Amino acid sequence: MLNNHNLKIREGFIKVGLFLIILIFIIFLCPLKIFCEDWLKIDPIEERTWIDTSHWENKQIWVSDGYFQEVSKKEWVDTSYTVNQGYWKTEEYLTWVTSSTLVPYTEYKWVDTSHWERKYRYVETWVPVNLIIYVGTNSYGWNVYSFASHQVQDSIISYNGNRYKAHKWIIDYRPSFGGRIYAIKYLCYKKEAQIKEYYNVWVSSGYLQSYTTYKSIDTSHWETRSRRVWVDTSYTISSGYWHYTTRKEWVDTSHYEFRPVWVTDGFYTEPFHGEVTVKKNPAFIFTRWHKNQNNEECNMELNIGWKIDNSYLSEREEEKEIVRINIYQEINRYNNKGIERVNVFNGSVPSSSEGSINTVTKFDYSGSEDSILHIYLYTQNGESAHIYFNNPINGFRSINLMPKGSSSNANTWLGGNSYGEIEF
Repeated sequence: MLNNHNLKIREGFIKVGLFLIILIFIIFLCPLKIFCEDWLKIDPIEERTWIDTSHWENKQIWVSDGYFQEVSKKEWVDTSYTVNQGYWKTEEYLTWVTSSTLVPYTEYKWVDTSHWERKYRYVETWVPVNLIIYVGTNSYGWNVYSFASHQVQDSIISYNGNRYKAHKWIIDYRPSFGGRIYAIKYLCYKKEAQIKEYYNVWVSSGYLQSYTTYKSIDTSHWETRSRRVWVDTSYTISSGYWHYTTRKEWVDTSHYEFRPVWVTDGFYTEPFHGEVTVKKNPAFIFTRWHKNQNNEECNMELNIGWKIDNSYLSEREEEKEIVRINIYQEINRYNNKGIERVNVFNGSVPSSSEGSINTVTKFDYSGSEDSILHIYLYTQNGESAHIYFNNPINGFRSINLMPKGSSSNANTWLGGNSYGEIEF
């Protein structure tokens, strides 16, 4: 009996220890921005939107215009003609005759016997290496606190008589329970080594060698020759008379004038991104027929906050701001009574990239856990984001229903969410 009692006490201590270990693990490793699991949801953001900036402009354009008018002109009619005549004669002329002759002579050329000779020498260099050196801990200890590590400037270290180039990582961590953890890890990627380097040396050498070649001697000269040529003795007789004609000429009255011209213009704007926070009070919503702790009708206080991320916009795009919000509740009433829509807020808000809005709403009817609260945010260019979450409305009957047949836990069944954040 005593042994069984001690065994149960030991099992109890083990369970408490495991619980504390799991609790510490959750506190240190779970990020603070996880609220109420993933009860906030968002529709996919649409692709780029075309912003049409087309408009009318008064522009100066060229207008082609004019008219024909009759013009009388005095024109000269040329009746001149040429008398063609001449004769042949023989004449002498000089012409240049191009000629040459080849003359042999002795020439010398340099026969190059230069060549490369291979030699070697020893040089200091860095060769690739893969080596990890821990200072102040070992690999196990480093892995335990690796979350607190950060990389600093690369360095050259000496280890076991060798020099290494290494990436340097440091852990300088002060746990909440006190003390300080300091360790260094070197990721060595190069090692200094002496290697044999071969190189080539150019040796210049050679000699002169005679050979017979030929050169061209220019013997070009002038020669006298004869030819027959035509001597032209033609002449022209000038004659003519004046003649009056009437014809139409184009009078150009083209000019510039200002006219309205449609200028097609615009640009694509990227979908907007940011962060939305939802604060709901109380966590469990009841119909107005219940009384709160102040003996007043129950309601829902809702705060919606937004922060738009404009860091990704191009120079041409203006900063996106929220200008209108539409919030409404769809109550899925019990006993198949359909959907009851309750408007929470629908209107314009002061244009801003970061802001918030507070609302207070009372509900006449209760609704199941499938009841949804919708939040629509609109920018000045028409982009929108749709955030929604399940928001049951508890009533006299619904609050007393047993969760039998429900797939959700009681917290979700009664709508116990009060704060959430979502990024998009």
